[in-house]
Amino acid sequence: MPASLEERLIFIGDIHGCNVEFEQLLDAVHFDPSQDKLVLLGDFISKGPDSIAVLEMAMKYNASCVRGNHENTLLRRYAKKHESGDYDPYAGGFVHVMADEKQIIKKATQEQIEYIDSCPLILRIPEPIFGPDCGDVSACHAGLMWDELTLEDQDPAVILYIRTLLPPDNSTASPTRDGVLWSEVWNDYQDMLPSSQRRTVLYGHDAKTGLAIKKFSKGLDSRCYKGDYLTALVAKRDGLGGWEHEIVSVKCQVHDPKLPGYVDGKF
Repeated sequence: MPASLEERLIFIGDIHGCNVEFEQLLDAVHFDPSQDKLVLLGDFISKGPDSIAVLEMAMKYNASCVRGNHENTLLRRYAKKHESGDYDPYAGGFVHVMADEKQIIKKATQEQIEYIDSCPLILRIPEPIFGPDCGDVSACHAGLMWDELTLEDQDPAVILYIRTLLPPDNSTASPTRDGVLWSEVWNDYQDMLPSSQRRTVLYGHDAKTGLAIKKFSKGLDSRCYKGDYLTALVAKRDGLGGWEHEIVSVKCQVHDPKLPGYVDGKF
């Protein structure tokens, strides 16, 4: 992320290889590559019809990104296939390499693999774009633990996979839905902190919950792959030294072969 922000920041939830909807969303927000900055919240590849096309667009527009669990597993598979030490994907539990990720590896260029590898786990936004009351702003794929004091203390597996927190004290992260949503605990905790210590998180990953806009967390995975929506949060300077925000979504075709209305795609 550049030190001085562009006119607009456009954060996009999990694209999952849905290249047509990605293009439609850029049209819907009137994307201007000369003034706007794209930020992809991870899982922009895999599942959908054309991950390579998504990669091409992301690189064409110099999109910033954070690493999702699907990018991470692809990089692990790539490193294993090539027996290469050049890539050091974050280890962690809950890893499952999908068949289409193997196909992406076969078709992706070296530059595209390097682009995926360049995506950090956490991206710091250099201005409090949701106002000083909401504190610093970070983007990540799945979420953060409320009880870690610094971003550097966050567990990579948590950042990539968290969905809920387990009882009795909400101090254990889980990739399942067996506990309370991490974002609920996060928002309650942030509200108790002084403004100078607060943090707002933009994230994706939780397709089942869907669009979830709260004061200190903005969940933008709205299940495009399953035929719901692809969503962007657009942050724009208001001309008064602050920022204003808009949620923009486009309807998606069904790309999940297990659901009615499935639209086949080819790699």
